[in-house]
Amino acid sequence: MAKTNAVWGIDIGQSGLKALRCTKGEGDSIVADRYDFIEYPKILSAADAEPEAIIKEALEQFLSRNEVAGDSIAISVPGQAGLSRFFKPPPVEARKMGDIVKFEVSQQIPFPIEDVIWDWQQMGGSTDEDGRTVDAEIGLFAMKRDAVFRALQPFDDAGVEVDIVQLSPLSVFNVVCHDYIDELPTAEEFDPEDPPESIVMISMGTDTTDLIVSNGVKLWMRNIPIGGNHFTKQLSREMKLTQAKAEHLKRNAKMAENPKAVFQAMRPVFNDLVNEVQRSLTFFESMDKSANISEMVLLGNAAKLPGLTQFLGKQLEIKVSRAKGFKHLDGDEVTSQSTFANNSLSFAPCYGLCLQGLSHGQIKTNLLPNEMVIERVIRAKKPWVLASVSLLLLGCSLGLFYKTLANENVAETHVDADGTTTWDSAMKAADRESKASKTFVTRDTELKELLGKFKVVANELTASDLDRASWIEIYSALYQALPKDENIEKKLSELPDDAFKAIDPKEVPFAGRREIYIDHIETEFQKDLGEWHAKIEKIFENQNARDIDSLQDDVAADKTPKPATAAGAGDEGEDKGKLKDKAGWVIEIQGHHFFNEDPLTGELDFVRSTFLKNLTSGTVKLPEGDFTYEDLGISYPTVVRVSPKSNPKIISIESDTSGSGMGGMGMGGIGSGGGKRSGGSLGGGPGGMGMGGIGGMGMGGMGMGDSSGQSLVDNEKVFEAKEYIFVVQMAWIPKSTAERNEAKTTREEAAAKAEADAAAAAAETN
Repeated sequence: MAKTNAVWGIDIGQSGLKALRCTKGEGDSIVADRYDFIEYPKILSAADAEPEAIIKEALEQFLSRNEVAGDSIAISVPGQAGLSRFFKPPPVEARKMGDIVKFEVSQQIPFPIEDVIWDWQQMGGSTDEDGRTVDAEIGLFAMKRDAVFRALQPFDDAGVEVDIVQLSPLSVFNVVCHDYIDELPTAEEFDPEDPPESIVMISMGTDTTDLIVSNGVKLWMRNIPIGGNHFTKQLSREMKLTQAKAEHLKRNAKMAENPKAVFQAMRPVFNDLVNEVQRSLTFFESMDKSANISEMVLLGNAAKLPGLTQFLGKQLEIKVSRAKGFKHLDGDEVTSQSTFANNSLSFAPCYGLCLQGLSHGQIKTNLLPNEMVIERVIRAKKPWVLASVSLLLLGCSLGLFYKTLANENVAETHVDADGTTTWDSAMKAADRESKASKTFVTRDTELKELLGKFKVVANELTASDLDRASWIEIYSALYQALPKDENIEKKLSELPDDAFKAIDPKEVPFAGRREIYIDHIETEFQKDLGEWHAKIEKIFENQNARDIDSLQDDVAADKTPKPATAAGAGDEGEDKGKLKDKAGWVIEIQGHHFFNEDPLTGELDFVRSTFLKNLTSGTVKLPEGDFTYEDLGISYPTVVRVSPKSNPKIISIESDTSGSGMGGMGMGGIGSGGGKRSGGSLGGGPGGMGMGGIGGMGMGGMGMGDSSGQSLVDNEKVFEAKEYIFVVQMAWIPKSTAERNEAKTTREEAAAKAEADAAAAAAETN
């Protein structure tokens, strides 16, 4: 049912049921058009009272006299049944305030969170330039779940839907802000250091008293366990009266034979009330030192006690007055009636509930269980859902009807005007289109295959010369990595240019020649060099078990090499996976050497200390500058196979009639003489080092002889030498000129930085 613009504020107290119905008037005015006051035959806290039955009877009486259908219902619950906490959050964005409150709930409420119903509200505070809320105070209000359902039970039994559940002191706070504070400061105008004056509201009930302190923005409240019934009990004890007579005497103390005696009998309760109020105000002022209390206003029928106002004012030394109606409540047909006027002080909670229901109250919290709200929303939407489903069903039915009509026009049995069925003509048209489509698809496939062939030819024809130049540079780099025997180089340079440049094997024996001879080179392209690296990884690590630099030094000093940690061994695993998923070439070099005059312990030490050392840390001279092998993309040079020392190999030197001379080492098979190598003998002249093709590299043997076929070395034709055969593999990822220069620049900058750091460290040490 749609709600009207009217709100019923209902307060089920300890001594009676109060109800007030209000609507919005012109402007911001609030108009009271109906009220009800039902006094219980007994107060609910009496020993022989049955609260459920009394409340049920009072509520039935109220509903029999008033129509509430369509109106919003707001009820209040006693302040002692709820829990209120106030805290100041740090400056935070408004959208994040809820998250902070959720955290504080678990800290501030001393019950399991699932056993309470809670709500919160921001009390004051302003927004700074960064969008954060500062100087705010958060009010947390909660009730135990079973207490809320217990308060709602009478209304559920009567079939009345409650829209708002509010604590009674918070309802009174709405009245304070609306009727007793003329101008409420805005958030921007409110100064925490100089706040407006505060008002103390004392709302006296039957068993308890609610104390509310507020300046219109901030709120502090406390429930005092002293009410009007305590005065009645005190009179009953002191003057030996029944409960009913004591209640009557309390209400009519001025007409008693000895009013002073009545007051003296109640004096202990007066003192207790003053002490509790004084203690509460002292505690409040200790928390808010900037607060300034201007006056105290009394509410509730118990506030009519003779002398209470004067006694509180004298003891507390503050202006105390009794409320005189509600200044901003219109509706003479209600406010002018004697029953309402005589009990107006007890209607403050009802008035505050109406203010909240009409959106005129400062407090907007609601302790109505969320599951009830969801249930009502679902129930309210059920008619709309039913209507939507009905419309959907109607639409589906219409769609099926028109679809059936359309299907009839294309059915196999449908006959066109020319006597043929629509189905037959459609199938023929589909066959024609299918044949045409297949023709186009076949033609498209043929053209794609032809285009692919053209692309292959075009790529071959337009391939960059940089790739071919790179192979030439790689061969040059490998040649530069070969060791050069300084003794041989020196002796060859001393011979005349036109002389036959051959070195006497006795002068420089084969076993003492620090030279490496390359037999051939193989290359293979791999899409994933990581697979190759995984195979040679252990070999690479093992062969680096001794430092190449120390090996070289030991060889030069003619000493037995000492085991040492490999260069970079401390970073074992640093480059693992470096070549994974990278495409490039694997270069394999097979060669041999005769060097055997060194006290080296392994067959590969000479290769490692010369050829592999140059590949690892040497430099390459190219037309555009000097680079390291790593700059060119060469990595992981590894001896993958080496033969053991063989038996002495017979080296034969024979003459050949084709002439004499020694071929040099060059590109594309450069050399002189027609010497041959077969069966372990060397011919009259060597072939060159062939590097014209990518597939391999070869170097002929060395031969010495003349046209007479005589030996040139002491007439001896045969020499013995130990030959070492090895196979070296390495990875090569081609790099462009720009990539090489970038790698070179990065390396030089790192070296310069390391040198500068070392110099700075040395200077600091000195």
